[in-house]
Amino acid sequence: MRKSFAFNVLFMVFINFLIKPFWVFGIDRTVQNKLGEQEYGLYFAIFNFTYLFQILLDFGLQNYNNREVAADNKKIDELLPGILILKTILFLIYLVICIAVAYPLGYLSKPFIWIILVNQILLSFNIYLRSNISAHQQFIKDALLSVLDKLLMIVFCAALIWGDFASLQLSIFNFVLAQLAAYFITFLVCFYFAVQLTNTFVIKFDWKKYYRIAQQTLPYAIIYFLMTTYYRIDGVMLEKLQGANGAIETGIYAQGYRIMESLNNIGYLFAGILLPLFAFKLTKNMEIKSLLKSGISIMFGVSVSMIVVFYYYKFDIMQLLYPNSDIAYSANVFGYLLLNFFPVAILYVIGTLLTANKNFRWMIYTLLIAVFLNIGLNFYLITNYGAKGAAQATLITQLFMLVCYTVFAIRIFKLKINFIYSFKLLLFTVLCFMILFLFKNVRLHPHETINLVVHILLYFAFIPIISMLSGLINRQTFQLRVGIDK
Repeated sequence: MRKSFAFNVLFMVFINFLIKPFWVFGIDRTVQNKLGEQEYGLYFAIFNFTYLFQILLDFGLQNYNNREVAADNKKIDELLPGILILKTILFLIYLVICIAVAYPLGYLSKPFIWIILVNQILLSFNIYLRSNISAHQQFIKDALLSVLDKLLMIVFCAALIWGDFASLQLSIFNFVLAQLAAYFITFLVCFYFAVQLTNTFVIKFDWKKYYRIAQQTLPYAIIYFLMTTYYRIDGVMLEKLQGANGAIETGIYAQGYRIMESLNNIGYLFAGILLPLFAFKLTKNMEIKSLLKSGISIMFGVSVSMIVVFYYYKFDIMQLLYPNSDIAYSANVFGYLLLNFFPVAILYVIGTLLTANKNFRWMIYTLLIAVFLNIGLNFYLITNYGAKGAAQATLITQLFMLVCYTVFAIRIFKLKINFIYSFKLLLFTVLCFMILFLFKNVRLHPHETINLVVHILLYFAFIPIISMLSGLINRQTFQLRVGIDK
């Protein structure tokens, strides 16, 4: 069934904004406020530590599978059982290496690390299983599955926070235990739908096939590892480099990071739609510039509109969410993290195109430089500026990546700079600021919190209008189709 590209994107954004803010601001934030920055900061550091080794769980299998199955849906019969066996072997390796590295860091003394490790394994399986669904261009189903784990977590964790259970008090251990239950149920559902896509599902132990798949996924694995390193190492370095103050600084960093990550998740899910579409079009030698332009237009509009309003109200937002924190410092850290959303959002479009086109060599060289740049910046900036320094290091690294990937895309696909289109991007940005300044001095409600919420809602109500007025989103964006004719 063919649907508008914009329809699939808007549905994905809608369903995520319907569910995930409740998780980020209602549950995750409440847990940090109740348990304190130090205890939550240690959890955040250990979570980021276990995430650093996600490459051992994925090994590039998700992007490889998404591309291959999107190009030829029949490949799922061979790839699904083979990759499931391969991922089982990989998660055993993941456990051994995580335990070996965690021991000298002192993380094994925290009982909840074992549950976090299992959660990471289940999350990796869930993402891989969903890649089969998006590869079949069943984007609505994939969007619903993408929020299932968070929906279940909201239910389970809400019972922990506000329920009256003598044996289940709120703690980091019970918090990650509730996540475990949600991930496991989601795994069962994703597995069922993935198997439904196959004509035959037979598990055979074929070591030559596993080796061949591992060889083919190696470039994806290297790219994923390097991206994860410069994207996640800041939390671990912050906790270690700040010494006795490390857990508190990491907790402050986590306050803004959870908001940034929830925004970045839009780009991640958007890339999940773009990768099979780019792969399909490139395989069939079809024109991709219209899809690329639509992707950039949508992500530019989403990222710029959000950055403008959230950056302006950053002090009010942090005051509302974390009233017991150092608001000035937390808001400053949040501001730098928020600016990351722009390069990350555009990178999800351009990077996905380069991945679909298998431009691995240039991507890997750039990512290697980005990793060393990020680690070097983190050492200097975290030592001198703490959480704010970590946010600054991340922003510099992401901007470096955006410049490099943009140059690669222009050269490889022979793209030309369109000054009229560039003017539309600039006009949209200016209109965002105009809408913001139009409402900033208007007091719509005597209560400060309600007034803030109403201002932000009114601002976003005007975004679709100025998207059309600026020409950033037009009829062509909505006419672009995805799906397979039947």
